[in-house]
Amino acid sequence: MSWVDSYARHLESERNLSPRTVDAYTRDVAQFISFCERLGIGEDNPRRIGVGAIRKFLSMLQSKGLSQSSVARKLSAIRSYLRYLAREGAIESNPAVVMSRAKRPRRLPRALSPDEVTSLLSVAGGHSPQAIRDRAILELLYASGIRLSELVGLDVQDYSPGTGSVRVFGKGAKERIAPVGSRAVAAIDHYLRSARPALLGERDCEALFVSKLGRRLSGRSVERIMKKYLMKAGLPGKATPHSMRHSFATHLTDSGADLRAVQELLGHADISTTQIYTSVSRERLYRVYRKAHPRAGREPASTGGNGGGMDFDNGS
Repeated sequence: MSWVDSYARHLESERNLSPRTVDAYTRDVAQFISFCERLGIGEDNPRRIGVGAIRKFLSMLQSKGLSQSSVARKLSAIRSYLRYLAREGAIESNPAVVMSRAKRPRRLPRALSPDEVTSLLSVAGGHSPQAIRDRAILELLYASGIRLSELVGLDVQDYSPGTGSVRVFGKGAKERIAPVGSRAVAAIDHYLRSARPALLGERDCEALFVSKLGRRLSGRSVERIMKKYLMKAGLPGKATPHSMRHSFATHLTDSGADLRAVQELLGHADISTTQIYTSVSRERLYRVYRKAHPRAGREPASTGGNGGGMDFDNGS
């Protein structure tokens, strides 16, 4: 077994990363190893990998026009791989530890406004089994803020109408309970009573949301469902199922929800990940201010500090 295969098994079995993440990390590492081989450093001799090889690889990526965030991701994969090799004794130490982490540009998540969510949900659904299912999916995404992977991974037994909650397994197979609002509960109950049995027919499936073939609904199918209703509502086509998660968090933060509570609801391991939603809220405040105030003036240079003299409390 090659070191890359062994590393992939480590990511999957020991770190409990999703297949998609494992594939992305191993693909980045394989690209780095291929580059090293062109430098005369074979995979069977990782002790020859040094800081110089890593820097040359990153420079090559930058020369090809890769974004800063993509380069940072690949460096993270290389650092993780070499750390694993050091743990296994294949190399004496991890040469990537001296490499500074590239700062990724901070991009605010795309969130729908409350009115846009209302418009989306108002056009979702219908009387067919698929339409009833679609309405339940969109209601649940917005009501709970769960990830797309968590949604399609739900089984019927994970849904509890009595407590109005779903049990989800997030990143790293971490389990949490996500509350579900009354409207989502009503939509899911309607789906379970009428639509799901019609979609299943005589087939058996433990998945909560199923396709017309009676199989677990895929993430790609949910993305198509979302796009369908976004177009029907005349909303931006770039919004995705993950936008519902961003909308959930942003609307909670806008309404004064405690940031620690939002962190727990989203299943974030680090509060810094959740703090971006305070920036989203601040951006919205600035837009309202610039639009409504007759002497708002030019846009502040940055909303990361005090907003050029306007001090909006971040609500955290």
